[in-house]
Amino acid sequence: MTISQIGSTNGNTATGNSGETGSLTQNALDKQAFLELLVTQLRHQDPMDPLKQEEYAAQLAQFSSVEQLTNLNDKFDQMYQSNIQLSRSISNTMAATIVGKEIQAVGDSLSYHAGEDTTIRFNLANAARNVTLTIRDADNQVVKTVDLGSMHAGEQAYEWDGRFNLLGSAGDGETFTYDIDAIDRDGNTVNATTFTQGRIDAVEYGSGGQLYFLLGDLRIAAGNVHRIYDGS
Repeated sequence: MTISQIGSTNGNTATGNSGETGSLTQNALDKQAFLELLVTQLRHQDPMDPLKQEEYAAQLAQFSSVEQLTNLNDKFDQMYQSNIQLSRSISNTMAATIVGKEIQAVGDSLSYHAGEDTTIRFNLANAARNVTLTIRDADNQVVKTVDLGSMHAGEQAYEWDGRFNLLGSAGDGETFTYDIDAIDRDGNTVNATTFTQGRIDAVEYGSGGQLYFLLGDLRIAAGNVHRIYDGS
């Protein structure tokens, strides 16, 4: 008789005969449950056909493997928790040094600071015959349209003074979105990658330890940042 046969030959064994086996699940056995089943098997074995030494040794080996896997899983869990703590510690140390720095990240948002020009950066995949910049407010209303003319391929920049097309201008800390429309000399669309740029005002941690940079009201995931530099 093997451990896998106990449940089918003795209904009381797997469900708890006089509390001998405790509470076991049908899908997985921990090392304590495995040992209890092995002891129960020895108690209920057929005296006319006892468990052979080789079979007993094989089942002890199975128990040893279960115990080692359980211990290994516990160690991995401890390492995982330690890595989380280490990561947070490094992030906290880094956060103290980058507040006030300028960052550039993939995105189409921008935050205006009173008295300062806002740098709008983007990258053109190819040279363009005509490039148009459109800025929208939080209500998705167009507040500024700029014809930038022709531009070569690569990273480009435009300094916005915060003024709108009509009367009015951006308020301090106000956020906007923008997009770039570009065409080449043949009238084909030129792909443009837009960037969010600004000064880091604070660092925030989201669920799962995700790190975010706060640029005014903008919340930028650290994974989207590809440049951090001293704005001065």
